[in-house]
Amino acid sequence: MNKLTPSQWKVVNRPYEPASTLKVIAGPGSGKTLTLLYKVLHLVTVENIKPEEILIFSLTNKAVDNIIENLLSVFEDSHTDRDNIKQIGCYTVHGLANKIVVENEGMINIIEEIGWRGLMKLLPPSKRTPHHFRSYKELEKVVKDYKLNGGRKNNPVIAKLVKLMDNCKVMTNDDLIIRAKKYLELDHSQSDTSSSFTQDLQKKYKVVLIDEFQDLYPSLAPLITIICKGKQLIMFGDTNQSIYEFLGNNSHIMSQLDNLHPKHSTTVLKLFDNFRSTPEIISLASNIINRPLIEKQVIDDTDVTPSELVRKLPSGVLPQLASFDNLAAESEFIVDKITQLICSSVRFSDIAILSRTNSHLTTLANVLRKYGIPYQKLKSQPDWMDDLRIQFLLDIMKVCSLASDEKHSREFNTGAKWQSDFSILVTMSAIKGVGDASIQALYKACGLKNLSIWKYLTMVPNFEWPLGLSIKKKIENYTSNLYEMIENDQVHQLDDPMELLEKVSNIASSLNLNPIYLQSIGDSQSLSEFKTHLQEMAQVMKVSKSNKPPGISFVKWFLETYFDQTMVFHQANQALQTTGPGTIKLSTIHSAKGLEFPIVFLTNGNTSNFPMDTNALYVGMTRARNLLYICNMKHQKIVSKPSSYSKHIMSNDFFWTYYNKDLNRSTFGAKMAYGYNLQRYNHLRKNFGFYRAYSSMNCCKRILKRI
Repeated sequence: MNKLTPSQWKVVNRPYEPASTLKVIAGPGSGKTLTLLYKVLHLVTVENIKPEEILIFSLTNKAVDNIIENLLSVFEDSHTDRDNIKQIGCYTVHGLANKIVVENEGMINIIEEIGWRGLMKLLPPSKRTPHHFRSYKELEKVVKDYKLNGGRKNNPVIAKLVKLMDNCKVMTNDDLIIRAKKYLELDHSQSDTSSSFTQDLQKKYKVVLIDEFQDLYPSLAPLITIICKGKQLIMFGDTNQSIYEFLGNNSHIMSQLDNLHPKHSTTVLKLFDNFRSTPEIISLASNIINRPLIEKQVIDDTDVTPSELVRKLPSGVLPQLASFDNLAAESEFIVDKITQLICSSVRFSDIAILSRTNSHLTTLANVLRKYGIPYQKLKSQPDWMDDLRIQFLLDIMKVCSLASDEKHSREFNTGAKWQSDFSILVTMSAIKGVGDASIQALYKACGLKNLSIWKYLTMVPNFEWPLGLSIKKKIENYTSNLYEMIENDQVHQLDDPMELLEKVSNIASSLNLNPIYLQSIGDSQSLSEFKTHLQEMAQVMKVSKSNKPPGISFVKWFLETYFDQTMVFHQANQALQTTGPGTIKLSTIHSAKGLEFPIVFLTNGNTSNFPMDTNALYVGMTRARNLLYICNMKHQKIVSKPSSYSKHIMSNDFFWTYYNKDLNRSTFGAKMAYGYNLQRYNHLRKNFGFYRAYSSMNCCKRILKRI
């Protein structure tokens, strides 16, 4: 506990009180996560709250990862049993909802891009004109609006799609939240299961901690409020970092949480310390959001004195502001600065490039790749889960598992709800040459006979299929490739993850898929990415196999839990990472939220007059610890100047000593080598004509190898 500052200690030492709320306003770099971790430690070791009575959740995977990774080390320092600490519940909001629904309903489908594309196939032609659904995103929005209005809008086409989704347990993330709330409202005390996750949420947990409360949005309110009611609710966050307004107004759900418990049981505390950014960066960032001087805040808002605050010493380097006439010049500037930094002992892993849009990050990634600079894109979930090719393999698994279960059902002619239909439609729609009219005719024929699509294809002679000859051959090929896995129940007998993955991959390769699902697989880069994603999926399958309980087939267990298993794999992978030069991180500002980097390049991503949102700009700026470059920023409080290729940062002995001390690195090299580094950079510039950017890319690859 001696690691805590006075303002942090006030939060940690606040007593446990049932049916109460503790709201902690914690700005960037204030030690929010550390305070949360020690608050949990205090609850267990001082307040005698059992680990299994504590629930922590946040909105993003990386926030949950960060908590889990650090929770064990904090408790190990206190010599608390490691196995007991693992009983603390730590989930994303949607991960928690998924766990509730799967426990009560079994396998479900959370609809992704490939699913929406499959649903598009069921729309009549008039609904796919340029004036209607030009993309699956538009269809997604219309379905969401239809559900929000309870189907009151008279739209028979959308009504049929929604019915199909309901029958096949296909859910959007909003559906997942609503469905989870429904199960929490039911009485599970009479359940055959003596203990379940749903029951635990209702009865066992005493304390709920919410990390980054400003990220919550209105549609999450029904689930969160029912979980937190009657428990001690502890919330950490900062309204100045609220950047998800496009999902709904955060103030709506915060009002509900603020009024969840009586006013006399609600306490608001603030953390004013800053362990992250230099005073130079904080000063500019505070000016962006009109935050008053920190001394005035402390005097007005808390009994902690200004002298007790923890703040970093000045670095002597202000944030660097620059503007450019075009994106090529901006890219050249960024690459040049990266080279200067690497010549000054900076590691690639120290640097992050943050932008407003993914499209701009793709442009920058292409430039970095051509220069041979290693980079890594940061995303809200692993890349393999977003790969359409991987999604297709998962859908093939779902077809085999669900259809295999359904073939044992005796209700095949009673108009039952067939969960396999959705996955079959999705995978069948991906076959090249199988058009919308064919999909619609087949689905209609199945409905007339009250059969699932799979039972129709295997029980009804193909001459009765309402399809043309060429389409029949494609569907026959589809059916024959899946037949053994389904009809002989192979899919549930395969217990080896690699054997299952090989079988499913062989099925996919035997189908003539549309190019969009191949993502230019013939391209060497795309093929390399697919191999990487396939390897990651295989690793997650192995993790899933290692903790599969008895009495359930491997494929079912994997499909029901791969989201959670991915987190387990990620945590294990993080522990095995070694030190080294690493990679530059590319991220949208939204995906970088909650992270920090020694050096940040923050770019607006375009040269238009479209201004950057104030909160997004504030979040982006406060990701930087020591050095911040702001490029082409359009904001009323940022005045960028045309950039000159200044070399002063390389010869700034004071700054590099400061930088290496802040990162707990040796300062000897920084003191002795800056002159040599500058000489080396100038030599490279002279020999390779660095500023001739795109005409010198091959030379620059050799430059970076020499560095």
